[in-house]
Amino acid sequence: MTGDVLVAVPAAVGAAACFGTAGVLQHHATHETRQRRPLEPGLLVDLVRIGIFRWSIVLGALGFGLQVLALLFGALILVQPLLVTGVLFYLLVASAVAHRRPDRRLMLGAVVALAGLSAFLLVARPSGGADSFESAAALPLGVGLVAVVASCALAAVWIRHELRSLPLAVATAVCYGVTAGLVRSLTSLPFDTGLLAHWGLYALLVVGPTGFLLNQNAYQSGTVGSLSLATITVGDPLVAIGVGIAWLGESVHSDQWSILGEVLALAVMATGVILLARRAHEVAERLQATGRLPEESSR
Repeated sequence: MTGDVLVAVPAAVGAAACFGTAGVLQHHATHETRQRRPLEPGLLVDLVRIGIFRWSIVLGALGFGLQVLALLFGALILVQPLLVTGVLFYLLVASAVAHRRPDRRLMLGAVVALAGLSAFLLVARPSGGADSFESAAALPLGVGLVAVVASCALAAVWIRHELRSLPLAVATAVCYGVTAGLVRSLTSLPFDTGLLAHWGLYALLVVGPTGFLLNQNAYQSGTVGSLSLATITVGDPLVAIGVGIAWLGESVHSDQWSILGEVLALAVMATGVILLARRAHEVAERLQATGRLPEESSR
């Protein structure tokens, strides 16, 4: 193992642990406030008054710092599969807080989904592309983002059971993926008037906080937070790759065997999300029937 890997791997695992633990704290915090409609800013006002939510922000910032450190020393195809294990850390921490063993079927769904995502990233190996968005990309990107978020928010209003958190998590993943693309684009600009005059900076200031608010909506709407976190974890890099291909000119391996591997990896990933969704619905019904607080429970 090289020196770089010896830094990148522990940093990535530490980041995953921070993100997973922050997710547990945020999920519990959202259930200590009154129910809010999707994209209602008052939810964040409610949450900042809660101590565990403020600690989750500290953990999230620490996780981001460790993620940056991991990416400085390790390749994306090494770091990303390790980062997505944050879902497993979420389940382990949530179970420890509830003083019970992790639900095996939730763990299985998470492992399958994350294995599919990791396999996709390893096979696709996205690379190349332009340094920044062209201005012509602003309108289609903005229209597409608004359409997806609006559709998901509407779907969440109509769904009346545990799965109502799923469209909100999808909208969160889309916002986070677009945010990653915007950050990637802005890093190539000089930190002066060139950056301040670029539309991407102001888009980032809107899309990033919108994604964070939708993330809290998703946690508040679901009894089992691991479903939301897994959906976001899986969707975020896929959307980022799509943005990179569509607007930054990036590419993935597209030979015959690579395409087959990518399709199979996506199928495995979808299977894991379906397993998680079904189990989350069962756990939510049992918790609601017994009147217990939200947790990642097991039989």
